[in-house]
Amino acid sequence: MKKMHFELRILIILALLAAIGAVFKAFVSVDLFLGGLKIVDLSLVALPVMLAGIYFGPLAGGLVGFVAETAGFFMTPTGAYNPVFSFIMALLGVIAGLFYLKSKTTTVWKTIGMVVITQLLCSAVLTTLAITLFYPVPLIALLPGRGIGTAIKIPLLIVLLTILIERLRPVVVRRRG
Repeated sequence: MKKMHFELRILIILALLAAIGAVFKAFVSVDLFLGGLKIVDLSLVALPVMLAGIYFGPLAGGLVGFVAETAGFFMTPTGAYNPVFSFIMALLGVIAGLFYLKSKTTTVWKTIGMVVITQLLCSAVLTTLAITLFYPVPLIALLPGRGIGTAIKIPLLIVLLTILIERLRPVVVRRRG
């Protein structure tokens, strides 16, 4: 069985991406509340999580997603911690990594597909279901806010990822010689 290990340089980059994600979650986000409960979180925490998955694979994307979501929550807690939301963010990083697992080439269509699938599955469906299961918020009350949040995040993430993926590649991915 082949042992998997990360180079120190890669671990440092992953830690930086997780820290950026935590800061985005805690301080660079807009929360919409209904009846004292947060119904939508407009943040860019998915951006560094997806970048980790794209550059370093599904495992790295999942780890960065889990750490970024957890650390971001504890920087500015808004109630009791629920690890389900951290696992959902980890899944977002895993899916992003799976899109780029076999082919490291980037196309706009691949980026659009990745963002749409991750945001619809993780943000719109799974997070909404988790909120309705764990908190006393009716689904009908969540749908408008969650829909608006997803509709805003999808084009924003597509534009930012399209710009950042190729511009950061020479910095992040070092060729071995």
